[in-house]
Amino acid sequence: MTETNASLFSLALGPEMTIAQAADVHGLLLETVGRLDGGLSLDLSAVSDFDSTGIQLLLAAHKTLQERGAVLRLHEPSQVVLAALRCYGLAADLQPQGRAAASEG
Repeated sequence: MTETNASLFSLALGPEMTIAQAADVHGLLLETVGRLDGGLSLDLSAVSDFDSTGIQLLLAAHKTLQERGAVLRLHEPSQVVLAALRCYGLAADLQPQGRAAASEG
């Protein structure tokens, strides 16, 4: 976990966010979110395998942080993450940020 400023932390995930890694990724997100006083920036640039489990994990983190008045930022999501967000109609809700997201917008 890397501190990016006083209220936003960065965590890199990948290369897989699928059902096979669900328990590990969920545990990591729970632990990370549980220790935060502010928001979370997820670096998803290295994610090469992503399925509906990845979507569920992102939505759960987003909801938890939102309930605390904090933000979840998706930093540099890979093309597979962007494709899944678009497929599920979540790109506007989760607001991915980065070069790939900007070129898609």
